[in-house]
Amino acid sequence: MIKQLAKFSITGIINTLIDFGVLNLLVQVFSWSVLPANSISFSLAVINSYFLNKYWTFKDKQPIHVKQFSIFLGVSIIGLGLSNLLIYEGLELFKIHDFGLNFDWHYNIAKAVSAVIVLLWNFLASKFWVFHEH
Repeated sequence: MIKQLAKFSITGIINTLIDFGVLNLLVQVFSWSVLPANSISFSLAVINSYFLNKYWTFKDKQPIHVKQFSIFLGVSIIGLGLSNLLIYEGLELFKIHDFGLNFDWHYNIAKAVSAVIVLLWNFLASKFWVFHEH
């Protein structure tokens, strides 16, 4: 399980780079609002996550089938909901408290906090529900 957690973490780092990269591209370059940009960036990272976790982390050699992907998609939608909720709450917190931040990237702090919480949800759900050994 420790080896799987390490691989899951490496996959998570790759997914986080995709997630934050696309998020910042959409917000900073294309002037998207944070929550729609987060939905797109999170979704792209999730697709990458599915394939890396299926074949590398959990060594699931079974062909992709609708049931497994549907469960993964459900887990991911819950993760996206958690992520958007936590980012929204984080952005609201920044409206109340200045924290001395004079830059327009404060959503990245909210995103980072949400990423840690969603990581735990995704690992446990993937390990025991999506890619569990029969």
